[in-house]
Amino acid sequence: MSRGSVLSSVVLIGVICILELGGMLAGRFGDMHQLGVVLVCGATMALFATRLLPEYLAAFMFFVACIIGGLAPASIVLSGFTGSAVWLVVAGAVISVALRHTGLAQRLGLALAGRQAMRFPLFLARVAMFGTALVFLMPSATGRILLVIPLLEATIAAAGLEARDRRAVAIMLAGIAGTFFPALAVLPANVPNNVLAGLMESTGIGAPTFAGYLGLHFPVLGLVKLALVTAMLAATYWREPDMPGRQGASERTPVSTGEKRLLVLLAITILLWLSDAWHHISPAWVGMAAAVVCLWPRSGLMPEQPMRAVGLEPVFYVAGVVGVGAVLEASGIGGELAALIGRLVAWGGTDPLVTLLILIVIAASLGLLVTIIAVPAILTPIAPELAALTGLPVHAVAMSQVVGFSTVFFPYQAPPLAVAMQVHAGIARPMVSLCFRLAILTVLVVWPLNLIWWRVLGWLP
Repeated sequence: MSRGSVLSSVVLIGVICILELGGMLAGRFGDMHQLGVVLVCGATMALFATRLLPEYLAAFMFFVACIIGGLAPASIVLSGFTGSAVWLVVAGAVISVALRHTGLAQRLGLALAGRQAMRFPLFLARVAMFGTALVFLMPSATGRILLVIPLLEATIAAAGLEARDRRAVAIMLAGIAGTFFPALAVLPANVPNNVLAGLMESTGIGAPTFAGYLGLHFPVLGLVKLALVTAMLAATYWREPDMPGRQGASERTPVSTGEKRLLVLLAITILLWLSDAWHHISPAWVGMAAAVVCLWPRSGLMPEQPMRAVGLEPVFYVAGVVGVGAVLEASGIGGELAALIGRLVAWGGTDPLVTLLILIVIAASLGLLVTIIAVPAILTPIAPELAALTGLPVHAVAMSQVVGFSTVFFPYQAPPLAVAMQVHAGIARPMVSLCFRLAILTVLVVWPLNLIWWRVLGWLP
């Protein structure tokens, strides 16, 4: 399937989706409750996408509008605060402050900066691959990003660059994109992946194994997308001067007591993250246990007034995003979407490639509406019905979501990226541009390659 045919098919399917969804909503105007949910959630997502207001303020407005307007019970509107995503943000924020306070971030940043001068595109590739390597060590995307940001800041400082320098922005983008996008192809490394696996098991489809999921997705959605990120950044910043290597600080500075304590704590934390299949403790609460140790009085890991140093704005943003998905699902709009999906899939006829492409477009489109975290929650329960309707294997139907929700057009779709923009505000506009351009390349390059790879593996007729 050529890139041109893929793009034209996507445009056509998108038009049909808009017409069908418009007809559905037009028929529901009499239901003022659902109309209110659509308007409030749509306005909230628009504010998240455009950043016209701070994200935490948009989240506060969403909470107030839903509860005062009676759109959903408080237990649903505020359900984000009981989920693991929020507590991963809290844990990651505390550990990030500890990294900076003890000086461990600076030491690791010096190591990443390297001793010798290096061509800037090659250095960006080094940083992106470093971010991808962390995917196999830390299961939480938000935790990884909150860990990698202080390391990248220290790398930038070690190279003698200003925070607003173009090269500094490019380094930050390479590290964050490198640790986020390939993670969607590694089973425990992102929230949507875990939601998908859990629902596949609970619905009787059968949970994927780590190796099976990796072999199916990582060669294309992981490695090819990492190559695209690196190539895009290299093409954008290829005129920049060489990286000079680390400047000023001596690599022989003795390791402080605080650094040693934090190194031991991080080693234990990462070991517990890697062994969660054995002990079944959520990565969020492993991280929170580490945060408690960091915050313990006289631990030497945090400043005098630690909670003042921990920025909690991302917590309210993540809770708002999760709350939007929960309110949409509780309103019954999920059922309407399921009916719409059935009509769209039937439109595809009997061609398995066209049918699979429709399912991928649906997943990518839902990611724009309810963020990528909610996509598997909506689509996985109806995967058996869609498989029966299309004739595709049920596992292929379920796994098509991964191709869709890994196509991120705007950072608001992925809470870890939005958190990164709040923690390091200087990357906001470049990150929006990077996500959109990468999404277009994903549709044109990654989607066709993915279909070819699945056919090679025997997943498609």
